[in-house]
Amino acid sequence: MNKTSNRPEIITIEDQLFGSHVEHWSLLTDTPTETVPAWLGQALEHPEMPMGLCATEADMDEDAWLIQGPSQSLIQVAQVIEVENQQPRAVKIAFPVFNSPYKMPCQVERIICSDRHSQAVLRLSVGKQQAIVYAFDNLYSVNHNQYIADQRYAVSLSAWAYELDVVDPKESIVVDDPASIKHHRALNDILAQHQGVAPHNLQELIDQWQPQSEDDKAPLNVDFSKMVAYLHGEHLGQEDEAWFQGKIVGKTSTQFMQDTYTLFDVILLLSDQDESTLIRVATKNPAHNKFEINQYIRGNIWIQANIYSTAA
Repeated sequence: MNKTSNRPEIITIEDQLFGSHVEHWSLLTDTPTETVPAWLGQALEHPEMPMGLCATEADMDEDAWLIQGPSQSLIQVAQVIEVENQQPRAVKIAFPVFNSPYKMPCQVERIICSDRHSQAVLRLSVGKQQAIVYAFDNLYSVNHNQYIADQRYAVSLSAWAYELDVVDPKESIVVDDPASIKHHRALNDILAQHQGVAPHNLQELIDQWQPQSEDDKAPLNVDFSKMVAYLHGEHLGQEDEAWFQGKIVGKTSTQFMQDTYTLFDVILLLSDQDESTLIRVATKNPAHNKFEINQYIRGNIWIQANIYSTAA
C-alpha cells in the first residue's frame, strides 16, 4: 500500500499556534524556565527512544530523535531533538508525558501538524460509535510517516489537569421552554418504542410527535450530576485543550521528581452500545486527592494520545 496516497487529512500550521508547552510544564513546576532544563538533563541519564508505529529504525525520521525519560518513571520528560548528519543539533520542543493502561480502537481522521514535524494534534474517531476526540500526539515525531487513513490503531488517552472540581450530586436545572420540552419527551418516547435504537427517520418522527397529556407539557427537571460530557478546544492547533465531565472509576498515585501526582481513571465518553472511553488524568494539586471513585468530576485538561500499534 502506498502510504503517501492514503494518508489522513493533513493541516499544516505554525508552531506558535499550538498550545503553550510553558503552560503545560507549569502544571508540574512553578519555575518551568529553571526546572525543566535540569529535568531534560536527568532524562538523558536514563533515556528511552520509543519507535511508535515504526517496525525498524529505517522507518524512522533520520532528521529527529524522540527521547523520553527517566526510563523507570511513569511520568516522563519528552524531547524532540533536531538531528543533522546523525548528530544532535538542538531541542525542537519538550513536553511532559505519561501513558494510560487503557487502549481503545481508533482511526486517525485528521492531523494538524507543525511545519517542522515536531508536534501535532490528532482528530481521532474512537470506538464503535466513532466518537471524535482531539489529542496531542506524544509520538508524532516518529509516527508522522506511518499513519494511514481508515487503518484502526490502538490508542491510549491521558491528560494533565488544569482545574478539577467535584460535581454536586444534586445538580440539576429546570427546563421550561415548550420546544425543548416537546423535543425531549418526543425523543424519549420514540426511543422507547424502538428498543433504544434511533430509527432512520428519527427527526421526522420527532417533528410529528404531539403531547398526549398535560404532563407531557410540564417543565423538565434535568439531572446534570451524572452527565458524561466532553468539549474540545475551539482554536486550530489547540483542540487538545478540552473541558470534560466524567465519572471516576479508578484512582492511583505516582511520584515524579519528589512530587506526588494523583491519577484518576475517568469515563470521558459513554455509549449504550459500546465500551466506555477511559482517560487517565494526572494532577499534582493536593486538593484533588480528596476526590473518590464513583464521584463525578469536571474541569479543563490537556489531552494526549499514545499510539504504538494497530488494532484488529
